[in-house]
Amino acid sequence: MRLYVTAVRKWWSVAGAIILMAVVCQLSGTSSIELPAINGSGVAPLAYFTPLLVSSTVLYCLNRRADHIERTAAVPVALIDAAFVASVFVLCLAAGFVTGFDTARNVMLLTCVGLLIAQVGNSASGIATGMMLMIASIVAGRGPAGSHAWWAVVLYPSNSVPAWSLTAVLLAAAGIRSVKASGKP
Repeated sequence: MRLYVTAVRKWWSVAGAIILMAVVCQLSGTSSIELPAINGSGVAPLAYFTPLLVSSTVLYCLNRRADHIERTAAVPVALIDAAFVASVFVLCLAAGFVTGFDTARNVMLLTCVGLLIAQVGNSASGIATGMMLMIASIVAGRGPAGSHAWWAVVLYPSNSVPAWSLTAVLLAAAGIRSVKASGKP
């Protein structure tokens, strides 16, 4: 099973993505990139895009399957995957001290959205949905003087109770849905 986790699922790559996210957030500081926006052009901090590194890597790892191994595993693979996804969230919250807790929240938010979409479609559609949510929020969700639209949850500050509440609801929904999906033969 250890080889399965390291060679097939490649969960080690998520640790690298979390470290890369923290390094980029630290090195970029207040660096911004010019982006188009609905109300003209604007700038967005580079750190807004770093959650995509981790959420995409998690969905990539979950997509890598070896069905012949999974059918004969002594420990259900869904249980191992759930443990790794939970550890990713814990590591992201720990990295939140470096990256900001809004970045950690966005990792969890985008991963949960991706997990829900991937269960209906595939992991590529889950990754694309997370990217589109991030891009739409940054391009169309920003208002004048740093304000944001109500639906642009990824732009909410780190102390926003509604953003954390939505993330918790999506986390519960993704967890319940994956548990039900893993119970099927």
